[in-house]
Amino acid sequence: MSVFRGLLGGFLALAAVVPAHAEIFDLSLGDNSVRAAIYGPLSRAVDQTSGQYDVGVILKPERDDDLFVAHVGALVTGDAGMQQFNLAAGLGVRGVYIGRDHDSGGALAVGGQLEARFPGYDRIGWSIYGYYAPDMLSFGEFDSYHEVGTAIDYQLIKGASVYVGYRNVQVGLEAGPDITADNGLHGGLRLSFF
Repeated sequence: MSVFRGLLGGFLALAAVVPAHAEIFDLSLGDNSVRAAIYGPLSRAVDQTSGQYDVGVILKPERDDDLFVAHVGALVTGDAGMQQFNLAAGLGVRGVYIGRDHDSGGALAVGGQLEARFPGYDRIGWSIYGYYAPDMLSFGEFDSYHEVGTAIDYQLIKGASVYVGYRNVQVGLEAGPDITADNGLHGGLRLSFF
């Protein structure tokens, strides 16, 4: 439990410092999980680059093993080329660390995302993403990792959106059954810092 509290405190301290340089803070609550993330232009972290960075953590404090999943990633992003439809796409990598009381390890996952805004109703958006790491890109006690999610958001005011979505995070153990790190509906809030 002390590791869990330390990581949560570290992430909250990071969240308090980074928004001055980040673009978006994202917080979502599920039935028994909390996810917090910060993401924005990759050029804020590495000069003269295009794309998007993201740092986040999923916490499940009510599990017996204090499971948490932390990640840091980078995506190359751009317009997906659909005329008269605001569709952006991204492809990239995500380094993932999975911690439990008895097992720890991680993965280097590859994946991507799509984000769309509806013509004439640009306050409404839809997003979908997915990441996957097979055995050869996983380490420690784990032999696979996958995460998929989707959400529909509504921009209340410029710089603040609410959303509802679905997320599934599965981790394969080398010796034992797969672990469901997160699965189900969640509601969230995104705050943009300019």
